[in-house]
Amino acid sequence: MNPKDSEHKGAWGLNMRILRWVAIVLPIVFLATIDVLRHTVFAAQLHTVRGFIGVHVVMAVAVIVFAYTIFGFIGRLQHKIVDQNRHLSALNDIAKAAAAKLRLEDLLDTSLDHVLSDMRADAGLICLLDMEKEEHSAVCHRGFSPEFVRRIQKAKLSNDRIGSEVVRTGQPVVVERVLEDPRVSEAGKREGIVSAISAPLKSEGEVNGILVVATRTERHFSDTDKEFLEGIGGQLGMAIRNAVLYEQSQLQNRELSALLAVGKVVTSSFKLEELLAASLDTIIEVTSADAAEVWLAEGNEEVVLQCHRGAHPEAFLERTQFRLGEGIPGIVAQKQELILVNDLASDARFLRPGVVKAGFRTLCALPLSYRSKPVGVLAVAALSSDALNGQREVRLLEGIGEWLALAVENARLYQQVQDVAVLQERERIAREMHDGMAQLLGYINAQTIAVRRLLATQHLSEAREELTKMEEIARDLYADVREGILGLRTASRRKDGLLTALREYAERYTEMCGIEVEVKASSEAEQAQLAPSAEIQLMRIVQEALSNVRKHSKARGVAVTFERNDGDLHVMIADNGQGFDLTRLPSTGWPRFGLQTMRERAEALGGTFNIETAMGQGTRVNVRIPLAQRGDRGLVR
Repeated sequence: MNPKDSEHKGAWGLNMRILRWVAIVLPIVFLATIDVLRHTVFAAQLHTVRGFIGVHVVMAVAVIVFAYTIFGFIGRLQHKIVDQNRHLSALNDIAKAAAAKLRLEDLLDTSLDHVLSDMRADAGLICLLDMEKEEHSAVCHRGFSPEFVRRIQKAKLSNDRIGSEVVRTGQPVVVERVLEDPRVSEAGKREGIVSAISAPLKSEGEVNGILVVATRTERHFSDTDKEFLEGIGGQLGMAIRNAVLYEQSQLQNRELSALLAVGKVVTSSFKLEELLAASLDTIIEVTSADAAEVWLAEGNEEVVLQCHRGAHPEAFLERTQFRLGEGIPGIVAQKQELILVNDLASDARFLRPGVVKAGFRTLCALPLSYRSKPVGVLAVAALSSDALNGQREVRLLEGIGEWLALAVENARLYQQVQDVAVLQERERIAREMHDGMAQLLGYINAQTIAVRRLLATQHLSEAREELTKMEEIARDLYADVREGILGLRTASRRKDGLLTALREYAERYTEMCGIEVEVKASSEAEQAQLAPSAEIQLMRIVQEALSNVRKHSKARGVAVTFERNDGDLHVMIADNGQGFDLTRLPSTGWPRFGLQTMRERAEALGGTFNIETAMGQGTRVNVRIPLAQRGDRGLVR
């Protein structure tokens, strides 16, 4: 029970004890006084028949007056007790409603009905406060006109003198003559209200709402009424606080989920369009925005619309690029400052009239930057002019913006790395073609000239010998081209993994070259999951080694072995051919250029490359790449 209720009950108990003693003692004192006066001061006058009658008449009148006085006092106490019981019943009903975990609006509706019924009032309303914006809005009302209720929606406290006083003092404010009180607005006076009381709804000393009770006849609000409304205010204030805390927790959960969702998209994909679309969809879902877009900086001159999601895309696509300093996206990109507009139609900086025609009223644009480097602009738009006003939504957008800036920068860096990798691969292929095919084609071209001269001088036998050599070289060149095409096709078809692709390549290699190739792998090596870049490089190393076997080793068989040990993947290509002398490599051509290419590919994976060979003892190519760093995108997924 509320301490004030206990104090009030105690006061009434004290009154009853006083009344009890007064009812006992006062008659005794009165009768004793009459008796003393009758036997002393007025003995002569009262010891007669008339005196006797007079004394008893006085006593009867006194008893009647005393009885009426006592019963009147008892009646007033009973009325107070009835009022108290009625108040307690209303408080109990409100407490039950709160315990039933109704929605806040339903609880306030029910509570207002109980209060008005208990206090026999004609009108009432409950307003909730938004102290961040210093506003209040009616969530439920009785007996007031819809026009009046609309006027006080999101009304500033500074324009409501009574409401401001309630919030400032935390105490009820009574207005017994509304028409004569200067604190009451003209709109309030037109409602026909004569008397009113405004009580705070508060929790832990903080006012979070206002309860107004009004009558259309003049009324004096007693201390009991004030105490009752303060009790109601405590219960409703706690319910409001709990509802606000629950709503805030739910909102925080949604915001965290949104940030986690965006973070997951950002860290799981380098496809810029895909991650931007998913991030913007999340923004629309968790904020009051109806559309969102990302503009990316193109050099130091303009921003270009990269992605749009949400309502009316055709209106937003009216302009897809702005110079720096032009339009809201260009201004934000140039000044690196957030811009929030709640009336787009009247803002001269907004240069897309189609968006305004589509009904959009609010736009929030904030810069995207990574390590102080401008990346672009995140812009969200809403049809309502009241949207995106809360600091919480702006902070959420800033948090998502940080993720987006990181994602955009990572996507660009990834694309640059891919471009560099493509260029490096092209350089390797070009070098291979130059050192292999180009040299052979150059030889054929020179021999063609020589054969023409031999034919011109009638040296037919020498010409036939040269043509035979050219035929062999052309055949080898054709084999090289077929092998190269097979290698590139196999490298591009790795859907079932590196080992499956290599076994398929080995079968075709054997059919084409007549050299048996066996691909073996330990169980640990079979389970190793390589990143696409690592698979391509290993595939090309094995293909280059097998190409060298075909061209130069005169081997009958090759074994390609995969093993995993000490956190490394060891790949060995061993043939039973004639081998060669490592100490006498030519300055150009085979095998130097082939070994160099394979070494570059291995080192690109952070690994090592070495070769073991000797004349007449075959050749073994050894490649090791590290697998211990599980997070390295270049090695392991």
